[in-house]
Amino acid sequence: MSHAPGISQFWETMAPERRDPLAAAYAQLGRELAELAPDVIVAFVNDHFRSFSLAGYPTFCIGIGSDHDVPMEGGDAILRMPRRRFKGDPELAGHILQSLMDDGFDPAFSGELKFFDDLSVPLRFLFPPDAPVPGVAIVPIMTNCIARPLPSMRRCHALGVAVRRALDRFPGKPRRVAVLGTGGISHWVGMPRNGDINADFDRKVIELVVEGRVDELLSWTDDEIEAQAGNGALELRNWVEAFAAMGQYVPRPLAYVPVIEAITGCAAIALDPIDVSGIGHRHLAEGAAR
Repeated sequence: MSHAPGISQFWETMAPERRDPLAAAYAQLGRELAELAPDVIVAFVNDHFRSFSLAGYPTFCIGIGSDHDVPMEGGDAILRMPRRRFKGDPELAGHILQSLMDDGFDPAFSGELKFFDDLSVPLRFLFPPDAPVPGVAIVPIMTNCIARPLPSMRRCHALGVAVRRALDRFPGKPRRVAVLGTGGISHWVGMPRNGDINADFDRKVIELVVEGRVDELLSWTDDEIEAQAGNGALELRNWVEAFAAMGQYVPRPLAYVPVIEAITGCAAIALDPIDVSGIGHRHLAEGAAR
């Protein structure tokens, strides 16, 4: 799912021809997620200088907090959504952290991450704010998508694979897990082309996903991505991580709309798992939204 702030800010005033396809896709994802009834959502997201700054910006960071305010203080007024508190899963998050370190990654960790559009926009539409806060826990995994140098697309894919290994070998009480990847697609943030959307690039990304050609995404350099689709498209790292964490899957594109109000190419894709391994091989790892 795309997570641009304008999706939420201008939702009520968005032109119906753009809002309606997204609304239908989000509603479908929400229904399917409710049917799956996951215990945990592992969410691949990225910070926007809310939790981190150039004084210290980690490549990867695991959110180990017992709860998460979505959005952060002050974000509710900007994003035009109520502020809600979702619970975390420190046990599972801590296991993922240690497992990644055992696999050669060196992620940071934080119990006090601050979320803006990254997590808040998808959760607004997956769990409408006029309903009670759901009992599902959130384990956020943040990737540096904005402050160069960035981890390569292949490194991000490897991280997703390592997260899946961590889930498969979790020794605790079984969890039913959903995987969420958010960000992009094409948009230029704070650049001369701010407001442009490259729909051809966006559709190419979706085509590669549908045809199982994610390896082509991994070969793209940051300069190539930014030249064609802006610095905001560097958030495709979150998608790649989610794809890898899902293992084997069948992609179902639900919507793509170039949303001028959000200055972003907005997409929603469901990934249906076709393997039966889950945490400790006891539960199916369910993918409801990317």
